Amino acid sequence: MTVDRGSVSAWRLTSRIARERVRRIAADPGRLIWTEHIQQRMVERGISTLDVLRILRDGEVEDAPVGACKPGDWRVKLVRRLDSGRVAGVVTVIASRDTLILVTAEWEDGR
Repeated sequence: MTVDRGSVSAWRLTSRIARERVRRIAADPGRLIWTEHIQQRMVERGISTLDVLRILRDGEVEDAPVGACKPGDWRVKLVRRLDSGRVAGVVTVIASRDTLILVTAEWEDGR
């Protein structure tokens, strides 16, 4: 949605478009930036690299994307039920340079 405020326009990324962008970017592993934080949480929580990739490629956006620190970047959480039956989520930043900065991975089902 675009809101006209004189010469400035505010633009919101929709969940559908965010999901499509994440899936497109995640198809190229060279565009994924694995932060130290997500790597630590994956080990702590027993979430594999394959699980994270499946969430990025097949997951659904949980809440509306929010603006991240840099203009043009968007923070979004994707969730997916894994083959184990558990539901996991990945928080990522869709960076303006067409990369994903992987922030954290977590269990969503409270187990």
